[in-house]
Amino acid sequence: MLWRLWFIAPMVVALATVVLFPTVFLFWMSTQHWLVTDPDQFYVGAENFTRLLSAKDFWQSLRVTVAYLVLGTAIMLVIGLGLALSFANTKSGTLLRVMIVMPLIIPPVVAGFTWRFLLNGEIGFIGAFLLPAVGFEANLLADPKGALFSVVIADVWSRTPFMFLILLAALQGIPRDLYEAARVDGAGPVAQFMRITLPMLRGPLVVALLFRIIDAINTFELIYVMTKGGPGRATQVLSIFGWRTAFQELDFGQAASLGIVMLAITLVGALIMFRRFLRPAGQDV
Repeated sequence: MLWRLWFIAPMVVALATVVLFPTVFLFWMSTQHWLVTDPDQFYVGAENFTRLLSAKDFWQSLRVTVAYLVLGTAIMLVIGLGLALSFANTKSGTLLRVMIVMPLIIPPVVAGFTWRFLLNGEIGFIGAFLLPAVGFEANLLADPKGALFSVVIADVWSRTPFMFLILLAALQGIPRDLYEAARVDGAGPVAQFMRITLPMLRGPLVVALLFRIIDAINTFELIYVMTKGGPGRATQVLSIFGWRTAFQELDFGQAASLGIVMLAITLVGALIMFRRFLRPAGQDV
């Protein structure tokens, strides 16, 4: 029986190399005084976490991350579900489906440059021509609230196709007999949606939202290219704050502790969603 383990040994070694070792190293870094400008490196225990949780920039970045996550997820969910419902019962519109999914294959860096150019207040089509034509003269990327809204819109454009694909596959997997039986019983479209569609979408929705939470918390390239966390700290999410801590302030120890905190936030959010929405019926919380 043990000889079978040799077949999975390469995978275990590769997984330990690219996942386990960096994770353990990150935990070790978070306990060290590791400042590039200071030649002394030593163990400090939880001091990095204490300094991190007492920093105003951390809480500001956390608020921006939550706003970015909630606003972007809400818009993605509405658009993704609406598009999925539109295409669920038809096999036509292949070209439209390809166009909807196309932003998903565009790298975030390219998407960021594209939207930064479009929203530019001097030469961008949206920022310099379209918005002024409807009476909006402000430069979105130079305004704190406008900048946050801009990166949310760019993220929605880039990531909504993923949610669309998950929900479309889930909708097409719902048996048509359920809807036919509901129509026979006199249920209208709204009742069918509330009593059949939404309950059947619970699992896929949770999966889509879990991927969205992980993606939003780790978003870096798109925001860095568009605003670099500015103006001021208006779009500084946790990942941008970590980059500034590590590569501008050169404090690798505190940056590592921020990575641990981000990991904990992601795991707690995923655990809560799993136990709340995917827990088998009758199982105690």
